[in-house]
Amino acid sequence: MSSTQDPPAEAGRLRGHLRLPGAVALAITVVVGSGALVLPGIVYGRVGEAALYTWIAASAAAVPLLIVFARLGAAHPGAGGVAGFAQAAFGRHAAAGMEVLALGTFGLGIPAIALTGANYLTALPGLQAVPVTAAAAALLAGAAGVVAAGVSLSTRVQVVLALVLTVMLLVIGVLAVGSGDPVRHLPPLEPGAVVTGVLVIGAVFFAFTGWEMLSFTTEEYADPERDFPRVVVISFVIVVVMYLLLALGVQTLLDRGDADALAAPVGALVGAAVSPGAAGVVAVLGVVIIAANLIGAVWGASRLVMSSAREGLLPRPLAHLGGSAQPRRAVAAALAGFWAVLAANGTGLLSLAELLTIAGQNFFLMYLVCAAAYARLFRGGHRVFGIAVTAVLGGVAVFSFGPWQLAYCAALLSAGAGVWALRSRGVSRTPRTGGRS
Repeated sequence: MSSTQDPPAEAGRLRGHLRLPGAVALAITVVVGSGALVLPGIVYGRVGEAALYTWIAASAAAVPLLIVFARLGAAHPGAGGVAGFAQAAFGRHAAAGMEVLALGTFGLGIPAIALTGANYLTALPGLQAVPVTAAAAALLAGAAGVVAAGVSLSTRVQVVLALVLTVMLLVIGVLAVGSGDPVRHLPPLEPGAVVTGVLVIGAVFFAFTGWEMLSFTTEEYADPERDFPRVVVISFVIVVVMYLLLALGVQTLLDRGDADALAAPVGALVGAAVSPGAAGVVAVLGVVIIAANLIGAVWGASRLVMSSAREGLLPRPLAHLGGSAQPRRAVAAALAGFWAVLAANGTGLLSLAELLTIAGQNFFLMYLVCAAAYARLFRGGHRVFGIAVTAVLGGVAVFSFGPWQLAYCAALLSAGAGVWALRSRGVSRTPRTGGRS
């Protein structure tokens, strides 16, 4: 057996081999995506030096959601992730609805990540002639190959990629801050500046999504009750420090009206703090970040497919574990779905902006369902906390999303519950063999 393969697992269940270092690396690579490369410039262009308040406010706003995920993941580990939380709180019909919602979310969001990475990949010397869609398909295939090879190889790759992207982004942030006078560019300590920064919190909140995808990997933790909350806390601290350094570096070295600061802030930072000729470093960094992001995303999505098949919503063969104890059929099915979405994008049926917008709103409603599950599953002060988070998220959804957006998500939830009702009814009517007639 190859060293990259894992021992066989019990039928239908993944073995718990994922320990704290590998799990933290997976968390960082799932959370830190293309948003880290562009959002610091976008928010700086909107509100100037008050942008630092935007990042601080977004970090604070993410804490209640992370508490929800950390406690749910520790108490209810499994490959079903957020669907498993819904099942524990509201039953199998609700879980089936969440599975379809999550499949519809990952099915659009992950190809969008691949397209973003393809733009960086085709910017490298010698690759400019490669079609973006083909490059995105190759990135997805590579990520799927790493995941299918087994947890041992996947974890090693994620640790290396997490170290590379974390060190590079931190170094860029430190060099940028150290190359200027950051104290002069701190936002003023006055209510107006704080309000200005907080009002555009939605512009950067996308950079704080990803922890929900980790919930689909908890079945593979050696000790999920102990380690999952630690993973959430450690990765959150690292990510926040990284984002704040980049945000401060942008407003220390770059001009708010500079087009490069708006479109490619990290590249502009490298040019200002290191050398104008170092732009190629950013393209390589972009590919590394997206590759790491895709491996974690495919890892989580394949576990969702496997769990849904194991529960009976998707065809049972997709729950099969091969000799390496990996759901390779589920990985292949997920990859086929992603390629289909890329084909739709390549023919103009779905734009990158549409993919990101639809996936983003679905992620938000997944948070809402998880907060409601938290309120249902825990008692005392935790229940009050869960109700408060649910109420806030529900209010934001009602006032922020249009009727068609809410109707789309409701349709996915209803479709999952309806399919499960039909399948369970068919199973219950199947004649049994043997026993008394």
